[in-house]
Amino acid sequence: MRAMACLVLAMAVLAPAPEICVGLAAPVDGRVVAGFAPIGRWAGHWGVDFGADPGTSVRAAGAGVVSFDGTVAGNRTVTIDHGGGLKTSYSYLETASAGPGRVMAGSVIARSGRAHGSEALHFSVRIDDVYIDPMSVLGCLPVDLTNALWLLPPPESR
Repeated sequence: MRAMACLVLAMAVLAPAPEICVGLAAPVDGRVVAGFAPIGRWAGHWGVDFGADPGTSVRAAGAGVVSFDGTVAGNRTVTIDHGGGLKTSYSYLETASAGPGRVMAGSVIARSGRAHGSEALHFSVRIDDVYIDPMSVLGCLPVDLTNALWLLPPPESR
């Protein structure tokens, strides 16, 4: 029985690895001009700022539902609920165009503006209302699902 288990494991390791893309896309093209620095309960910087000229198209980092479009601390802000406790917020906006309802990943939801003297887009990510470093979830990372432990049958067999 042990030999059979080793053979099955060896076959799984040698099988081609399917890849999926996980993570969110950057909402604008630009470099980070202010990083994530959450110091204290209400102080600090709870997201990242991307340098962006005023009027730059701001894209939804992922598909979801616009759950907020208004003003926070004097800044126009849009929040998208992606489900599963994941929310992204976009601030320092000149205008917002998403309106209530569903948005697709990459849809233009707003135009960037300026705040506190800087031309930037503030982007924050929350999971279950806990702010995390947005850079930790941006981009596509290949994930090998060949040897994953599925609590349900793998998607292709459902």
